[in-house]
Amino acid sequence: MEVNLEDCTKSPELPSHQYLVETKEGVEVNTRYTRVSTLYRCDASPTTVELMYDSLTKTHIVLKRLNKAMIFTNAQVESARREVEIHRSLHHINIVELLDHCETDSEFLMLMEFTPRHDYFTERIEVNNRPFNTKPDGDVEKLKSFSFDILRGLEYIHKCGVIHMDMKPGNLFLKPEVVHTEYPIVKIGDFGLSRRIDSSGGTYIEKECGTAKYIAPEVKNGAWVTTAVDIWCFGLIMHVLTVGFSPYVLKWTPGQEVPFNRRYWRKYLDTGLTDLISQCLKLEPSERITASQALDHFWFNCAVD
Repeated sequence: MEVNLEDCTKSPELPSHQYLVETKEGVEVNTRYTRVSTLYRCDASPTTVELMYDSLTKTHIVLKRLNKAMIFTNAQVESARREVEIHRSLHHINIVELLDHCETDSEFLMLMEFTPRHDYFTERIEVNNRPFNTKPDGDVEKLKSFSFDILRGLEYIHKCGVIHMDMKPGNLFLKPEVVHTEYPIVKIGDFGLSRRIDSSGGTYIEKECGTAKYIAPEVKNGAWVTTAVDIWCFGLIMHVLTVGFSPYVLKWTPGQEVPFNRRYWRKYLDTGLTDLISQCLKLEPSERITASQALDHFWFNCAVD
């Protein structure tokens, strides 16, 4: 896939006052949008996510608020600003679109496209325990479509000089295609931990970050990391989506051969999927397959009986 690097640095032109408007009280969401429900709120978190309805277009959008009163350090403030700066620069079919944003004295506001199946992957695995291998045919074509979308999104952000740093099922969102015979589109969201790559091809992180069971081995306090971090996460995501559990459950140690027990993987042994996952889970970051290389992997061309 060819990536126009100019698209990695510019935001789309938005009609004046389409989303956020200036009022005497400050910046507010345009009155054409009404709150429908709260999608996420936690007393310990500065983040609130709300579903909004557009009375003009009859569609939904998502409003993410970050309460500054609950952001206690300069590093957290800078992290919030970095999230906005990075997300606003990314425009791709496999990335959740940031529609508008602003910072006020009391909060950060981010308006994003609504993905109706925002909890599909976590619900499927963590709630219903229905991995892909529970289907009689392993649902190979759907799994291929989803993995292709994730990799295409990763390839794009990596070519734009961005490391996501928190790839996991909960940060993958589904948006149905207009044509019902096509698989839904997977979109990558939540750039709260993302980083820009510097001229060395990576970046230093002050502290270990990410979601515990998806963190790559090299992610530690004061570590230098590259886009290979996201590839590690992708490998674990594919493992979990396919069989419902992480290889760690089988007492696997990074650096060892990934244990693909035939009992769980027999529907995929001739597809190339296990080879792709193995190439993502190399202990040495430089030995991991890249997103671009993975998109050319024979998993995507395997014949399904």
